[in-house]
Amino acid sequence: MFELPMIIAAAATQAAATADAGAYIGAGLMIGGGAVGAGIGDGVVTSQLVAGLARQPEARGTLTTWMFIGVGLIEAYAVIALVFGIIVLFAKP
Repeated sequence: MFELPMIIAAAATQAAATADAGAYIGAGLMIGGGAVGAGIGDGVVTSQLVAGLARQPEARGTLTTWMFIGVGLIEAYAVIALVFGIIVLFAKP
């Protein structure tokens, strides 16, 4: 009879531990996915800049400007993924 409250408390603790583990895994996947995606995106944009400069060197100023705009947008996605990961990690909805 006295074991029932202990079983309920153990189940609640186990549920909280599972929720914490899910939050850690989810945050890690979000932050890691954002970093990998940003790295791939930056590499693609920069490689296309080099290819464009090889074909048309006189367009250097325009291409470089658009490359920096593209890289800025790509890095914004990584920062957004970082913020969402931190929210999931600490808010634990």
